[in-house]
Amino acid sequence: MLRFKDRYAAAFLAMGMLTAYMAADSESLYAQRVNISQAATANTPPHTGPAQEEVASHTLPAVSSPAKAHRQDADTNHSKENAKQEYIKKVLFIGDSMTGWMSERLNAFGQKNGFTVATVVWDGSTIKKWADSSRFESIVKEQAPDAIFISLGLNELFLPNPQTLAGSLAEIERVVGDIPMLWIGPPSWPGQEGRGAALNNWLASHLGAGRYFNSSALRLPRQSKNNPHPTKAGICTWIDDVCAWIPGHTKLDFRSLTPPAHNAMTRGKVFIYRKMKEAL
Repeated sequence: MLRFKDRYAAAFLAMGMLTAYMAADSESLYAQRVNISQAATANTPPHTGPAQEEVASHTLPAVSSPAKAHRQDADTNHSKENAKQEYIKKVLFIGDSMTGWMSERLNAFGQKNGFTVATVVWDGSTIKKWADSSRFESIVKEQAPDAIFISLGLNELFLPNPQTLAGSLAEIERVVGDIPMLWIGPPSWPGQEGRGAALNNWLASHLGAGRYFNSSALRLPRQSKNNPHPTKAGICTWIDDVCAWIPGHTKLDFRSLTPPAHNAMTRGKVFIYRKMKEAL
């Protein structure tokens, strides 16, 4: 057996070996930490100043100011509105004997500005005749226009009490529905310029601003001294005035209304003509 002195020496030797082992292990761990730190330092970008260093070492979400966010929202909404905006591509032009040449001048505008004109002329027709015809509603459905132009009133110009047409006008408006409409009133009758004021004023009042063009003040060349129908040049002047008036006074959204060549007139693909005694 080991003597006490020998046992003490052996224990002391064992403790020394354990201490040496722990010291070596600590040095190993320290070396690993140093290596890791050096590796991280090697991968870190060069110092670029406090603000840039913060961005380099942290990924931060982008922060927009309220004003910038408002501008971005406005730009987005504007883009959506432009994407949804649809200009008038087809006009249905209906009315009495004035309508034929009027629609041909308007169609010349359309060829230059990106829309077409379908026409229905009913000679000698009146507001009441159009309102009483069931065919009118069918025509609107068949043509499916983006806007409707109406030229009626010439054959009722001298009515002393135009309010009697209230029911007929209401029926025409019902058929038109939500389709944007422009009613082009008749020009004055040669030699009797003041007699149509009652009808013009009543139509303008009933239809409202932006839906009625009062033509009574226009001085248009006529086909003869007593003929209310303008010449072709007169018709072109008339429609040119209407188209110049539209952008600032109506909600009709044409892409543009640049005038075509002087006195140019073209007939659209759809042109329906009915005589006075024919049904629509």
